[in-house]
Amino acid sequence: MLYRDICRVLSYYIFGFSLMLCLPISLSVYFAFFDTSALVPSSLYAFVGTFLISLLLAFFLRWIGKKGSGFLYRREGLILVVLIWFVTPALAGLPFLLSGTLKNPFQAYFEAASGITTTGATTMHPKRYDEVTGNEIPIERTFCGAHTIAYSFWGTIAPIKDSKTGKVLLEGIEAVSFELLFWRSFIQWLGGVGIVVLFVAVLPVLGVGGRILYQAEVPGPLKDSLTPRIKETAYFLWKIYVGMSLLEIILLMAFNSDIGLFEACTITFSTVSTGGFNIRNASIGALGSSATDWTVIFFMLFGSINFSLYFFVLRGKIYKLYNTELFVYLCLLAISCGLVAFSIVGTTKVLITGEVDGIFSLGDAIRFATFQVVSAQTTTGFVTADYDIWPYAAQVIMLIIMFIGGMAGSTAGGIKVMRYFMAFRIVQHKLESIFRPETVRRFRVSDRDVDTGTEILVLSYFSIVILIVVLAFLLYVFDGVDPESSISLVALMINNIGIGFRMAAPNESCAFLSNFGLCLSSILMILGRLEFLAILAILFPSFWKTKT
Repeated sequence: MLYRDICRVLSYYIFGFSLMLCLPISLSVYFAFFDTSALVPSSLYAFVGTFLISLLLAFFLRWIGKKGSGFLYRREGLILVVLIWFVTPALAGLPFLLSGTLKNPFQAYFEAASGITTTGATTMHPKRYDEVTGNEIPIERTFCGAHTIAYSFWGTIAPIKDSKTGKVLLEGIEAVSFELLFWRSFIQWLGGVGIVVLFVAVLPVLGVGGRILYQAEVPGPLKDSLTPRIKETAYFLWKIYVGMSLLEIILLMAFNSDIGLFEACTITFSTVSTGGFNIRNASIGALGSSATDWTVIFFMLFGSINFSLYFFVLRGKIYKLYNTELFVYLCLLAISCGLVAFSIVGTTKVLITGEVDGIFSLGDAIRFATFQVVSAQTTTGFVTADYDIWPYAAQVIMLIIMFIGGMAGSTAGGIKVMRYFMAFRIVQHKLESIFRPETVRRFRVSDRDVDTGTEILVLSYFSIVILIVVLAFLLYVFDGVDPESSISLVALMINNIGIGFRMAAPNESCAFLSNFGLCLSSILMILGRLEFLAILAILFPSFWKTKT
């Protein structure tokens, strides 16, 4: 194993990551010295401290790897990808910890892992105080079922109060500094197309190792390069990603005058990455604008479509849009939106702000159902209504599409439509072989024949997902989480969605999780983002054995 080369390349990555910190540092300087109207104290020293720690770690790893051979092979590439995805949240979570915003290091790691994997779950929950004594008190939640389960946990974010009257001015996420809010959305944007893909695009020193990193990081069962050189492919994907982001920023500000540049950027970072973090407690629902809702809907959808299709369209190959996966994906979305809209028509309309706004008319049902279904299937996690009180039929549909996810090669999470289509065709052919054993059938996906090896890989993936879902469900239950919240948490974490039901409902947070639950959730998010195989592969003892 070429450990020195792993350290060498990892040092380059961490140095590049430290440069990303220059953006929030610049914002911190601005809010600390030039715009003192902000109610929340600046997090300048937290980001500077993170920057220095990152640089020191990068130099230390570079010193270890200075005598490396200069090559990366498959095993080293897999280890490097896994290390990057576990080390990045540790560094990205330091600003939350050093600023005192989150005092529990497990919560800080969770928050950063949720951002970089584009999950969007959060532990930021407003603290609660006794109205008489003013002392902080725990938050209580109770769920009644076959067994009554009571939750008691502490909030994480102290409110911002008026120094004279003691009136609460800001609470929850809105009581966090602008720099930290920018940072949590920005790391989602970095994790969208993939921090490793960005790394490959800007670091030619990798050479042949870049292809190994790219294939280990990009989601989906088929990982073709769009150009002869993997660096060019990664670079082109990021150009599309940046262009899409700039377009959404412009449209958000054009369609809603209440959205400034800062908020437009943070919404965009979380939309095109299908992440879901927001700077408002009530997410997109706080804006109360149908134009904003539909803008976000379309860009959530754009982010969940295979980016290779954009590449081909820009090259004039419009016929590539005649794509089975795209057709199936859009049909699933349309059917799910229709069913959910039909099920909520005439029910009470409760907005995510807690406001009761009559009942759902047909037009409102279409708007809110479409937003929540697209948000769930694209694994974004934005909310505009309290869907946790919708009819069970609507909730079950949302839970199912969470496991389906978006298209392969997109920023969306989930199992991916392509895998379901391939599994269907595999089962179809196997059933046909029962009564026509002499017939040999093959099928094509993305102009490629699906060979036996790919079929086995797809079926193995489903087996792994089922195993991990069952195991994670049991672990959450044994940790004291009720079954409904547990299955919701599993769907939330491994599919990188960020929204769930019951204790993970849109108006709740993950602050109730124990340290064990936070660690488990962080691992599940990273497992889901890397689609399990890369991490599970390095757990085999034979992976570490030197060939003789």
